Amino acid sequence: MNINTILKFVAKKNRTSVKEVRKEMEKAILDAKDTPNFKKAFGNNTPTLEEFIEKGIEMITDHKEGFK
Repeated sequence: MNINTILKFVAKKNRTSVKEVRKEMEKAILDAKDTPNFKKAFGNNTPTLEEFIEKGIEMITDHKEGFK
């Protein structure tokens, strides 16, 4: 799925702009970067929003495949 499609979907669902969604998601990434689960997924790196979403999709996909 395309990042812009995801951002547009979230913006529409929350009745806001894509710019605001991106801003809030980037803030959430910065707020979470020192947590154990975040460090497990990204180490000491701060991912871009695109990298963060891609990793999330990958983790969900891997998790779902473990139940097949």
